Amino acid sequence: MLMVLILLVSLYKLCRFFAMSGAERLAVPECVSQAGSWAGGGSSREHREVSPGVNTDVRAALDRILPALHRAIAGAKQAASPVELRKAIAEVFQLVEEAWGMPTLGRDVAKVLCDVIRLEGGLDLLLNLLYTAELETKCQAGKLLEQILVAENRDRIARIGLGVILNLAKKRDVPQLAQSVSGILEHMFKHTEETCFQLISDGGLDAILYWCRWTDPIVLRHCAMALANCAMYGGQANQRLMIEKRTAEWLFPLVFSKDDELIRLHACLAITVLATNKEIEKEVERSGTLALVEPFIASLDPEQFACEMLGSSDNSQGRTADDLQRLVPLLDSSRMEAQCIAAFYLCTEAAIKTRQKKTKIFSEIGATQSLKRVVCYSTSSTTSSLAKKVLRMIGEEVPRRILPTVSNWKPCEVQTWLQQIGFNKYCQSFLDHQVDGDILLRLTEEELQDDLGMDSSITRKRFFRELTELKTFANYSTCDRSNLADWLGSIDPKFRQYTYNLLTCGINRNFLHRVTEQQLQEDCHINTGFHRVRILTAAREMLHSPITLQTASDGTDVFISYRRSTGSQLASLLKVHLQLHGFSVFIDVEKLEAGKFEDKLIQSVMSARNFVLVLSPNALDKCMGDPECKDWVHKEIVTALNSGKNIVPVTDHFEWPDPETLPKDMRAVLKFNGIKWSHEYQEATIDKIIRFLQGRSSRDSSAGSENGLDCLPSLGQT
Repeated sequence: MLMVLILLVSLYKLCRFFAMSGAERLAVPECVSQAGSWAGGGSSREHREVSPGVNTDVRAALDRILPALHRAIAGAKQAASPVELRKAIAEVFQLVEEAWGMPTLGRDVAKVLCDVIRLEGGLDLLLNLLYTAELETKCQAGKLLEQILVAENRDRIARIGLGVILNLAKKRDVPQLAQSVSGILEHMFKHTEETCFQLISDGGLDAILYWCRWTDPIVLRHCAMALANCAMYGGQANQRLMIEKRTAEWLFPLVFSKDDELIRLHACLAITVLATNKEIEKEVERSGTLALVEPFIASLDPEQFACEMLGSSDNSQGRTADDLQRLVPLLDSSRMEAQCIAAFYLCTEAAIKTRQKKTKIFSEIGATQSLKRVVCYSTSSTTSSLAKKVLRMIGEEVPRRILPTVSNWKPCEVQTWLQQIGFNKYCQSFLDHQVDGDILLRLTEEELQDDLGMDSSITRKRFFRELTELKTFANYSTCDRSNLADWLGSIDPKFRQYTYNLLTCGINRNFLHRVTEQQLQEDCHINTGFHRVRILTAAREMLHSPITLQTASDGTDVFISYRRSTGSQLASLLKVHLQLHGFSVFIDVEKLEAGKFEDKLIQSVMSARNFVLVLSPNALDKCMGDPECKDWVHKEIVTALNSGKNIVPVTDHFEWPDPETLPKDMRAVLKFNGIKWSHEYQEATIDKIIRFLQGRSSRDSSAGSENGLDCLPSLGQT
């Protein structure tokens, strides 16, 4: 009878769970809201024992740590006061942090500790504290929760605790909570596409984007990683939502920051993943953030970066196989930025995994062949160099780079390619028939079988798979005057394989709209019907699409001048805020070639309608004693003054210098009324800047003083 009652109660609870609406599941569940009621509070022996299949070293570490963990969890449950509770939580945190920091074993040991904490009710205890406790205890509970969010614990949070986290995310202006809540959101964006959608819909992404304007490096690091996780794990539908919330723009200050390379790297990963989604690619490019990726990656040393990660408790274990596998599509992408950042990430991970003796992970996730392809075909020296480093570190053979101008190959270069792709057996046959690059690109299956003796249909399929890849990555510039290859690639990267067939038939971009589908099939050997339809549709759309011409008089609304050493963060924030208000903005991102740098900058100042001068600490110091106007900020100011631009100085902890210390040609800038930047009141400051940009001269002191924001309500805390 007792068993029947237990079964009925269990069935009732199960039915009640499935009857809940989505909104009810988001709400704070009963097991969290009622203090002392912990699900899975098993202190049973089965949860405490170490599995017999565990590695000997891991078992030894667990035998040492687990008794202390059990005592700490019990102490937290039985705590009679907030002080005792916080002390117990701190003990658990210390044990988990120690586990994550263990070389080689850390992930395995920490995973067991995280499971034990969940199984003994510690996870639900933390959720309850985040819901009911006072601020100091909430902060400590959040700090621990952030450390234990392995996959199973993320499942538990998504099932019963997402409402708690989202309620905390609404308290954006509490700095003590922001560090842990942003860290928790970082992990939860890795859970599932459904969880990502829920987080985006209910304010989680809004909180992350709001914190992107802060200066706290811990919060910014969590923000950058949260956005990278959302982009990588959220799927294309959620990527579209990210763009609608202007994520691409808010990633700019994170990538542009000079203070923390890890922030910049994760932000680069986020923007690059978004750019590989063809549906939103153009919007990502318009943000200007993508242009920062490759120069930044080129400035880094992956092995030094790996050493820094090993010294950090948050990153010392490196990434999981699932995390790394998501980088492989970036390596295979047609976007140079995607290949570059994926190669860099894998290079740092190779350094970490080599020390852990876990290099087999790269072949298991399918990265090895993609890395070899990058070495063979990439036109970026940075990306190719990184891919070579990875292959050497994991003990793989490094292939030779293939000359991209395949149509100009001589028979000996075809021989080299055959050997590299593993078709040595057919080298003599190709040599006897003097197959050069031109013939190779036009080979048919019949010729391969009848003339070159490749009888096996499976072998021919393998050969054409390699040949298709070669055609896709080849450089046709010597014979492609209309840039047909890149146009085909803009429809679909794999359509570049058809370039040479079209060119040898005398077809270029200007003539393509006159070609029939039958001609594409019979003359150009494009055998896939859907590919033919897409190419012809794009050609006809190109013919009828309006052509917009950029005239020399076109310019941006705002040129932002800043001192890189102290003003980068504020300059990037101003760019984003002004773009979100509809202004077009030019900001130097250090991507211009050295010889053209000066002319381009001066031209950009002259073509802009407004000149925003960021006056950060010591911003004008290099202008002093610069009578020859060699300093860039000096040059920009003088150009703006001589061109009669509307100059709007924005000051941030800046002390105005004595006019006599500045060169005469720029002293007039001191007559303009400066607007004092306030991190706490960013929106109000931007509104004042916009008033100056929309026609009221900053020489007019009635437009507002530097200190006119003191009475406004706080919009944020940094």
